[in-house]
Amino acid sequence: MRYLLLGLGFISMHVADFLTPENEVVITYRNLNPVKERYLKILDGRVTPVKLDPLDNFDVLKKYVSWSDVVVNTVGEISGDQNALRRANVDVPSAVTKAISETGNRMLIHLSGLPGLVGEGIRPEHPHLFGVTPKTEFEKTKVEGEKVVYKASTDIGFPSAIIRPTLVYGKYSAHVQYVSIYNLARRGLVPKLGISFNAISAQDLSRMVEILSEMRPQGMYFYATECSKVSITKFFEIMAKALGKRSIKLPVPTFLAKAFLPSYVKPLLKYTRSSFDCTNSVQLVKNLEFRENEVIENALFLDELRRSNLLIPT
Repeated sequence: MRYLLLGLGFISMHVADFLTPENEVVITYRNLNPVKERYLKILDGRVTPVKLDPLDNFDVLKKYVSWSDVVVNTVGEISGDQNALRRANVDVPSAVTKAISETGNRMLIHLSGLPGLVGEGIRPEHPHLFGVTPKTEFEKTKVEGEKVVYKASTDIGFPSAIIRPTLVYGKYSAHVQYVSIYNLARRGLVPKLGISFNAISAQDLSRMVEILSEMRPQGMYFYATECSKVSITKFFEIMAKALGKRSIKLPVPTFLAKAFLPSYVKPLLKYTRSSFDCTNSVQLVKNLEFRENEVIENALFLDELRRSNLLIPT
């Protein structure tokens, strides 16, 4: 099968790593940094990297969409000004659905985000986005992006799936939150925090992409999540152990931890008061569970980057 992966980030890195060598994969990027260069080095010979901004060269985007059987859109922003959020979260899926509409019956798998619902046992709403009231610019643009994909899929009739991941972790993550965890864990410092999230491994997300590609549903949307929430403290503990460090556990009041979090992370803390239904995820990945080994390998990957002077949070 031919896959077009839009966006070179840690999720698409896992998806590409998982799908090759059984499939042909093209992966696009707007620019490179040392971490993304490392991703391409790991994938060398297995994928075709293409420098492409979907909004700057529609003809090239259309060419690769036409080549593919499945388009996986991982382009997205969680922070930045309104224009940056809209560009990534709304304008890119708009361009992708336009390209699909002009090239035939390709499938689109769109990686979205949590749209703003808070509560226990949150399930996919019916009809799509009914009762969803996004508050932040991130949530608003993600919701608008979903509307674009869902409407185009149902109007034009191409197969699609909108995946809403909860907290994503995985071997190749260099996101700032995991780098921060690593930096403390390698010193043996393990803050005891009363913060837990629903989570999903990038490896299981990759499995979902493959399975959905074979299913070819139309207008599907769901939360990608494990069934149990995981404590943030557990990530510190696993990384410290993986790095051979003896843990020094430090009780940290939640209010104090929140005060030092990056500004774009703070709005996501409301999801500590939520839990998300895992029914759809378990139907796709039968042995869905917390993947401790992915956190271990993430610690070792980040340690490798640090030793190579390439540890730049993304």
